[in-house]
Amino acid sequence: MRMIVAFVLACSVAVPASADENVRLDIEPKDIDIANRTIHFSLGTVAAFAEIQVFSPEGKLLHSGHENYDQPAPGTRLEISWPDLGAQQENFLIDLTFTDTDGSWAMYHVIRFYFEIPHEEIEFASGKAVITPDERAKLDKPLDLLEDAVAKYGKMMDVGLYVVGHTDTVGPATDNQRLSDKRAQAIAAVFMERGMKPLAIHVRGCGESALAVKTADNVAESKNRRAQYIVSSFLPEIPGKGNWHRVQ
Repeated sequence: MRMIVAFVLACSVAVPASADENVRLDIEPKDIDIANRTIHFSLGTVAAFAEIQVFSPEGKLLHSGHENYDQPAPGTRLEISWPDLGAQQENFLIDLTFTDTDGSWAMYHVIRFYFEIPHEEIEFASGKAVITPDERAKLDKPLDLLEDAVAKYGKMMDVGLYVVGHTDTVGPATDNQRLSDKRAQAIAAVFMERGMKPLAIHVRGCGESALAVKTADNVAESKNRRAQYIVSSFLPEIPGKGNWHRVQ
């Protein structure tokens, strides 16, 4: 009996270091359909059945399932799915076991974790990216929540902090794009100073390209001057312009 083990964070695939061609497992990023709760795959041998277990990040079993296959030809694209888990389907760990008719098997793991930290917005001076001493105190509570999340889930998976900056529509869009990036970096710098050194931290400025409240140009809307602090096991897909870049 031979075994293959693969590991995935969200939708990025890690190819096994070695694999016997008789039990080759083929899963690509596009095959992991989180929205429709379905994973497509193929085996290099004749698939007999697949088993799936879905856990909460804390380890609670949310679903256990079994899918039989009627001796499909090697390489046939097959699928296994899981039911709607309601509010619990935002974050989960999935263990998959694929077994062929000879009893050989392959394992595959999917981990998805995403948590946006609630917080009070930092107020920056117009056109500036400096956090004043009075405003720095607003990062105390988010830091506590961040440390709790990393301590709780960091042992089970690789998580990182993602800081996103947004502006309103006052001023040129190009200036707002740069300003939002600098402000995101300023917030990330405080987290690094406060003891989050081991954590991977990425920042991104979206400028005025992803408004929380739609406005005309040159409208001062406080709800659009905001930031997002996200703890995630994968690179979050955020609407708007700008690119992620790692600062730690």
